[in-house]
Amino acid sequence: MARFADRVVLVTGASSGIGRATATRLAQEGARVVLVARNRARLDEACQQLAGSGHVARVCDVTDEKAVEALAGGLRAEVGAVHGLAHCAGIHWLRPLQMTDQAALLQMLTSHVLSSIALTRALVTCRLAAKDGCAVVWLSSAAALQGNAGTVAYAAAKGALISGARALAVELARRKLRINVIAPGVVRTPQSEAYLSSFTPEQLQALTSEHLLGLGEPEDIAAAAAFLLSDDARWITGSVLVADGGLTSH
Repeated sequence: MARFADRVVLVTGASSGIGRATATRLAQEGARVVLVARNRARLDEACQQLAGSGHVARVCDVTDEKAVEALAGGLRAEVGAVHGLAHCAGIHWLRPLQMTDQAALLQMLTSHVLSSIALTRALVTCRLAAKDGCAVVWLSSAAALQGNAGTVAYAAAKGALISGARALAVELARRKLRINVIAPGVVRTPQSEAYLSSFTPEQLQALTSEHLLGLGEPEDIAAAAAFLLSDDARWITGSVLVADGGLTSH
């Protein structure tokens, strides 16, 4: 398929995990990809391995509003309009309530909620979003849909993304800007492997069993993101696509 021929798509967190898989999928489908992450070496490596040509790698801390505005302004002059944004960057940790102080909560909200809104706002204020249509995908989590101990900060942040996307879907529809959210279950990425490594074999088996189709791979979420960013989803906005291997179905 070449659903993204002659289109530019911005992908954050593009140096590894879901972000990198999404950049790879979009490039395979003809997109010119703008890869954004904080690690220059890994970012350049990811960019060099993409299919096609004309891809751009930019180092940016997307939790820094001024840096996001500067990124958007520079891209407007360099690549022109952007037809899509897949925001895949974000932190993850488990922490009980007693250890979740205001600083920890703010860190999680900044990583996920503030960055998502700042990036989407920059598409509009910097006139980066294509006037003939632009699609935005934020990454929420199945943690926003079901309760689990130790996830209060993460679940709160990911839940806020769902509510925020619905509000912006209404506000930005007149600008031909669609915004949707993907809620993944546990996906095997370098980030998730870090905390899964602390599980006992029994705990890991139990977690895997809760996912009726097994744990996910980055490519599973990349496929969902590519769908929502494409014209195949042109009549979808303000929605949550749950891609969790059946985790929340029981």
